[in-house]
Order: sequence, then structure tokens, then C-alpha cells
Amino acid sequence: MFSQFFGNYLRKRGCITLEQMRDVLALQDTVRVKLGILAIDAGYMTAEQVEKVHGLQSKMDKRFGEIAIEQGLLDEEKLSSLLGQQNKRHLFISQALIDKGIMSFEEFQDYLEDYKKDSGLSPEEFEALKKNDIESVTQALVHMPELGDTKMYVEYFALFVRNLVRFIDGHILLEGAQKVDLEDFDCLIHQEIDGRFKFFTGLAGAEPGMAEFAQRFAKMEVSGMDALARDSLGEFMNVHNGLFLSKLSNEWVELELLPPEYKSGGTLKAVGVAYKIPFVLPFGQFNFFIGVGSPVFNHR
Repeated sequence: MFSQFFGNYLRKRGCITLEQMRDVLALQDTVRVKLGILAIDAGYMTAEQVEKVHGLQSKMDKRFGEIAIEQGLLDEEKLSSLLGQQNKRHLFISQALIDKGIMSFEEFQDYLEDYKKDSGLSPEEFEALKKNDIESVTQALVHMPELGDTKMYVEYFALFVRNLVRFIDGHILLEGAQKVDLEDFDCLIHQEIDGRFKFFTGLAGAEPGMAEFAQRFAKMEVSGMDALARDSLGEFMNVHNGLFLSKLSNEWVELELLPPEYKSGGTLKAVGVAYKIPFVLPFGQFNFFIGVGSPVFNHR
């Protein structure tokens, strides 16, 4: 998750292009994070010191860690700590960018420090993002104060993110929640929940992305937004919302799940308070809607 957030930050700053970001994200599973990147991330070494060690490596047959210790830049304890962190997934995008010559060690160091400041996350929340702690990241990004029981709705969306990872794709980029009154959509699957808490949820996106989403959940080929695709999207909502209601029932809160409905080419009008939470998957941009009451839908 960190790679998507940091990559998007670099893209918005104009440091990398969207195509470059997609290319390096596709390499994540094959990239091995090296000690130089780990040392900068941990604050043990500066970019200049890492470059110095790499320069010395080109002149002698020794490992990075050996040279760093000889130069007094690392000690045995710090080196041992770094060696145990080479599977840190949040640094894969940075290593890939450096390996491809798109970014230098010094630029990585500067951009990482800038991102820590510009993200608006506390040090604890930033660490949670690096560790892919979905619950903490969701709480940090998804603020929906006007929905009432804020904690319940944040827990709901955290479960949604976990289900995206479980059923669809683990490479997710979340954006902050935005209050909405009127919102156009291309394709939308929505479902209402009734009872002590009455609210609606919905997933919207462009047809190609929604079809791919449906295909991944169904694990069967679909042809555009055909009947199979619509059924698959409805089943995803049933599964996700059913898991959430099951959790609430364990807390003695019984709610009713109404059948999901599919709509295309329309406008969603909130009757009560509603929010949209934009998110990006490798195959498309989507909006997740959540709000109280029953929305009104109109054709465009």
C-alpha cells in the first residue's frame, strides 16, 4: 500500500510519469530491497554515505555492509537489523526507481522526507502505512464526521479495503473521503442496509474497470457489463456487506441486507449525509459511496 501512496505522491510532484509508476509497480514482486535504501529509510546513513560505499564497492571485492562498518558508517547491530528488513515491501518502489535510473539515492532521501511532512500523517500513522496496517491507514485517511457513528463506518470501510485485497487486488491507492450531494456515475452497484442503522453503500466506476472488477471476483471471463458481470458485482456487495453484518450481529446489532441493484449512466443524489471515497486499482479509478438514508437515482 505504501508503494502506491508514495508513487502517486511522486507522480503528482512531477518526479515520475504515470507510465513509469505503473512500470515500477509491476516489478515489485521481483525487486530485492538493498541495504543502501534500507539504511536511508532507517535513518542510519545519508544518501551521500550510501553513494560513498557504492563507490568503494566498485574498487574492492567486499559487501556493502562490510565496507559500511569499516568506514564507521554502520555497526554490527545496525547491520544485523537492516539484514532482517530486506523483505520490506514499502521500499520496493523506491528500489525499482533507483535501479531503473529514474531516481537517485539523494532524491529518494529528499522525497521521502518531504512525503513524511506533506502526507499529513502522524509518525505513528506513517509507520502504520509502511507496515500495511489497513485499519490504522483507513482511520487516518477516511474521516466522515457527519455520519454519526464514525467509528462504525470507518470499521466498515476498513473491512471493504481488506476485501479488495482478498478478492480483487492488493495494489490499492486510497484518497480521502469527500462529502457529496450530487454525483454522476457510469456504472454503479449499490445496496441498502436497514434496521437500527439505516445506510446505503455503492461502488461506481467506468465500464471497463467495473467489468474487470467483476471478472476478478467471479474468476470467470465477462463481456463488458453483461449479466454475469452485474451478478458478480452484486455478489461482491452481498459478501462484503454480509461479513460486516455478521460482525455486528456478534455485538447484538441485527440489520437487514436488501438486494443489491445495478444502475448505469445516472446521477446519485444524497437524501441524507453521504460521502464518496475515491480509490485506484491497477485497472481503474473507482468511487465507493456510503451514506445514511436512501439516495435518489436519475438518468443523465
